[in-house]
Amino acid sequence: MVPRRTLRIDLAPRELPFWLLAAGGVVLTEQVGVDPIVALPAAFLAAIQVRLRLV
Repeated sequence: MVPRRTLRIDLAPRELPFWLLAAGGVVLTEQVGVDPIVALPAAFLAAIQVRLRLV
């Protein structure tokens, strides 16, 4: 029997204050002229630390 490898995804909030990240995201979208809904995935990845591991 061969052991199965699985993918583990860990999501943890960063140590920075959330309001600081949110304000930076709003300012960035206003400067670039992009719809805020377009910048939402990038803001999520900036606010959350994502770790992928093969276990």
